[in-house]
Amino acid sequence: MRDSIKKIAQQFIVSHYPESDIVWVGGSAVSGNVTTESDIDLIIIDEKETPRLECYHFLGWKIEAFIYTPLSLEFEFQTARYRGMPTIIKMCAEGLLIEDKQGNGKGLQKEAKALYEQGPQPWDEDKINDVRYQITDFLSDFKSSEDFAESLFILNKVINTLTELILRANGKWLGEGKWMVRNLKSYDKDMCEKLVESTKTYMNTNDKTELISFIQSTLDDYGGELFVGYRGFF
Repeated sequence: MRDSIKKIAQQFIVSHYPESDIVWVGGSAVSGNVTTESDIDLIIIDEKETPRLECYHFLGWKIEAFIYTPLSLEFEFQTARYRGMPTIIKMCAEGLLIEDKQGNGKGLQKEAKALYEQGPQPWDEDKINDVRYQITDFLSDFKSSEDFAESLFILNKVINTLTELILRANGKWLGEGKWMVRNLKSYDKDMCEKLVESTKTYMNTNDKTELISFIQSTLDDYGGELFVGYRGFF
């Protein structure tokens, strides 16, 4: 990570959250993938603050401050494992600790690393069946749709839900936006590439055949399409 980003983060904390107990710098600022659109992600632990996300412009940088109390951070860790979204766990696990007044930061970072390596809570058969049914329903709409705009939005739902099934059924973390495809590629690069290529074929030719075949064959690995006999509870 560039030293300049660390200094900016430290200056920001002094200016805006001087009473904070623990602070990590996370995200692209730590990983080294800084672009012109990158922001500085900060995890701030302060017993006296209200848990929230606050966004700032500071010294020419966009800053996202994820503010927690120790108790709300623990709740976030457990919620993340249930939802399969490791954003905060990952930032605490891999982030640069720049403030640790009480000496608790290293212990929390160790806990975050263990949770991240452990992965999300596994899906049971009922949850897998719920998602199989959802994909079956979306896929039926996609097959029958003759409106390209509608097909595009349906397909977006199919791809996201299918990716969620693949990752969660195999005990892998999900992600938002770019992290969803990165996590899928990390789990199965060939599958990810086939999904992208079959989607490109559809976009270029308006022929759904290859894409539908790929989705169905992938879904078969998890029990196939599910409609008759499915029971869902509200």
